Amino acid sequence: MNPRREFLQVTLTGLASLGLSQRGNGPILERTSPPTIWRGSVRHRYVALTYDDCYLLRRLLDLEALLADYPEFKVTLFPVGVALLNLESQDPGVWRRFLDRGHAIGYHSWDHGGIHVMSPANAVADFDRWMAALTEVAGSRPTVRFARPPFGVLSTSFDELARQRGQVVTMWSTGWGGELESGMNAVRHSRNGDIVLLHIRTQDLATTAEAFKWLRAEGWGAVTLSRLYDDLLRESLESPGCDLGPVPSTPRTCLD
Repeated sequence: MNPRREFLQVTLTGLASLGLSQRGNGPILERTSPPTIWRGSVRHRYVALTYDDCYLLRRLLDLEALLADYPEFKVTLFPVGVALLNLESQDPGVWRRFLDRGHAIGYHSWDHGGIHVMSPANAVADFDRWMAALTEVAGSRPTVRFARPPFGVLSTSFDELARQRGQVVTMWSTGWGGELESGMNAVRHSRNGDIVLLHIRTQDLATTAEAFKWLRAEGWGAVTLSRLYDDLLRESLESPGCDLGPVPSTPRTCLD
C-alpha cells in the first residue's frame, strides 16, 4: 500500500470511541479488521510528529529540551520495549516526564523483531510484554491507542494484535529524516494532516530543531496522534459530503 494513500479505515471499535457505531438503519461497518491510518485530514494545519525506536538517551533528552522551548508542540514516541527499560535505568522518570507534558507513546514491538513472521498469539504476547514495561516505567498503565509495525510491514499477525488490544495501526505519509537539507526540503513540502516519520537520532533531531522554527513561523501546529485521529473520526462521521459507501466497504474521510 502507498503510504500516501489518503484514507482512514474505521471499524466499529474506532467509531465506538465517539459513541457512534450506526448510521440510518444499520451499522456503518461490519468488518472486524483494525483501523489503519496513513495521514490525517487536510482541513487542519498541523502535522503529527512520530519518533520510532528511541534507543539513545542523549538524543531523547535533546528532544525533551527542544520541546521545552516549544510547549505548544506535542509529539508521539514509538519506543521499543528494550529501550523503555534501558533508558529508564539510565534516567529514572524520563518516560513519565514526556507523558506528564502531554506527549504520547505508542507500541513499536519489544525489540524491533519481525512481527510479520510471528504467530498471532506471539504477536499479542509481544505487545503485552511491551505494555508491561511501559506500565513499569510510567508508574501506572497509560492509555496506548496507536501501534506501528517494525519496518512498516503490515501483516495478519499485526492486525490480530491490534484488533485484540484495541490499537489503531499507524503508518506515515512523509518522513523528515536524513541529512538536514533533504529533511528540511521534506518539511517545506509537508501537507496538512501529515503523519511524519522520524527517529531518535542525531540527523533527525537536527532537522526537528529547524523544523520547529519553520512550523512556528508559518503558523503550523504539531499534535499527538490522538488529536489527529479524533479529528479525523469526527470529520468522517459528521462532516457533510462524506462518502461512506455501501456496507461493508471502508468509510472514506472527507479529504476534498
